[in-house]
Amino acid sequence: MLNDAEKKSLLKAQGFWEAQKPDDAWDIVRKLLMEHPFEPPLLQMAGHIYELAGNVPVSYHFFRQATEQEPREGSGWVNFGRMAEELWRSDEAERAYHKALKYSNREETTRCTYGNLAALCIDNARYAEAEEWARKGLEKWPSDEGNLCNLGFAQLGQRNWAEGWKNYRHCLGLKTRTRINYRGEPDWDGTPGKTVVLYGEQGLGDEISFASMVPDALKACKKVIVDCDVRLANLFQRSFPEAKVYGTRKVKPYSEKPLKWDKEDRDFDASLAIGQIGEYYRTSAESFPATPYLVPDPDRVLMWKALWKSKGKPVIGIAWQGGIPKTGAKFRKWTLEQLLPVFQSVDAHWICLEYKPAAGEIEAFRAKYSIDIKEYANGTLTSDYDDTAALVASLDHVFCMQTAVAHLCGALGVPCWVCVPSSSQWRYGGEGDSIPWYSSLKVIRQTKGEWRFDVIGQRLRAHLGFVQEDSVRVA
Repeated sequence: MLNDAEKKSLLKAQGFWEAQKPDDAWDIVRKLLMEHPFEPPLLQMAGHIYELAGNVPVSYHFFRQATEQEPREGSGWVNFGRMAEELWRSDEAERAYHKALKYSNREETTRCTYGNLAALCIDNARYAEAEEWARKGLEKWPSDEGNLCNLGFAQLGQRNWAEGWKNYRHCLGLKTRTRINYRGEPDWDGTPGKTVVLYGEQGLGDEISFASMVPDALKACKKVIVDCDVRLANLFQRSFPEAKVYGTRKVKPYSEKPLKWDKEDRDFDASLAIGQIGEYYRTSAESFPATPYLVPDPDRVLMWKALWKSKGKPVIGIAWQGGIPKTGAKFRKWTLEQLLPVFQSVDAHWICLEYKPAAGEIEAFRAKYSIDIKEYANGTLTSDYDDTAALVASLDHVFCMQTAVAHLCGALGVPCWVCVPSSSQWRYGGEGDSIPWYSSLKVIRQTKGEWRFDVIGQRLRAHLGFVQEDSVRVA
């Protein structure tokens, strides 16, 4: 038990934590833990401090120890579940959340747990279950932004477009979606005839995917200004010549950003995150045109194709990892060794489409197996995605893990097989071998935690015309 002086010290540490000062908070808690290494409030505070500092594994162990010391404290199980989920220990997180519900004696604990269970199901492509948990939370807290946001993701994952986009709007300004306000302007409500800024959000793949709706906005608006990731600016400007494109969305403070734009673009009526215009333009399956909408540099495409002509074999792009830890990177990666059956299925010139340097890995693999795979750094390891677009547009086919290059293929109309793990993303839904965003994309889903690269290799060989496709039996 802590004495009165130690309790005051703990409150001081909490104040530092709330002020976003983890080092100062930890300096106090560390000393208290020296005397009381198993005191639950100290373990909980230590967990919060390390979470704030971005050290999830240490936070996980502090929260875990807290649940062992106080197994009937609901809030402790919520905290432990959150860190288990951050580490993608989903089964463990789900068990923790159910214990949180069992032992919860505070409304806030119950509310958070419903939301966390919904989010966990979304992360694991269990969208119907996610909707159930979100609705349970909304029954009691009907205006809760977190559960409204989760409901939107769940509905979009089930392709309930009309309702899903409306609830997806509640995510704006939360951790998952950036909200930008340039100079106090309102969010665009879809009213035609306005001058509107559409700003990018989330990752490159999201921006590329949502850009499919820019042509719709151009038809409705007096003028469209697109504020995107700087890497996409050249590609977007060529693809949408009627819009004005700036690659400044990550420049802060946002209030100063329009001042760096051309004078005629500094006066606009409204702005909105680019994905949210789905609420106006993608309300049914029929409203997805699924046609290519990005235009690569034609000269650079011709240059690449001239090189491929000298190879005398199919040219196939390959990307074997994607995402970041937060988005399930541990499930979105293979080794080149794992892909050996795919490489051996077709005598192709394989093009590395990794966005990080991979020459060393490729060289070691080539030396061992004599596979014709090559990294062209001037096409992939650049600060301008226009380079990558020209390279991808020149290829015969792309085979990849769920990553941004799949969206690029779809936007360019390049044939692509994208492998989607069990823990996927709402845009891919939970079933089927296609998605309405693109017609050139074929989805291969992970089953029972495994990838059948031998079968995938046979299918690819058949697809490229080396054998009759109907002779390939797929399990």
